[in-house]
Amino acid sequence: MTALGHLAAFVLGVYLSIRMIAALYAILDLWYRIGTDYPRVTRGVVGWAVTIAAIAWLLDATGRVAFASGLAAFLLFYLSLFGLRHLLVFALRPRNVRGED
Repeated sequence: MTALGHLAAFVLGVYLSIRMIAALYAILDLWYRIGTDYPRVTRGVVGWAVTIAAIAWLLDATGRVAFASGLAAFLLFYLSLFGLRHLLVFALRPRNVRGED
């Protein structure tokens, strides 16, 4: 696989990681009507999972590494935003008038 192929596999991994996280958030977003929307939610999660598995199966070994790196890179980036958010909230919290904590 060429360098451009590796880059394409990495970018595809990032994109599919975004889509899978969004499909998983559908569970939370539609929980209030999960009794009626569970087929749609299940179809979304299973559909993206099968797509990821099929693409990983179709790629050669080096392409699979690039693809999995894209999946993992976005997941780690996404999870790091939660830590960054807590640091920013702590750093930007309002202080009292006298400057005491």
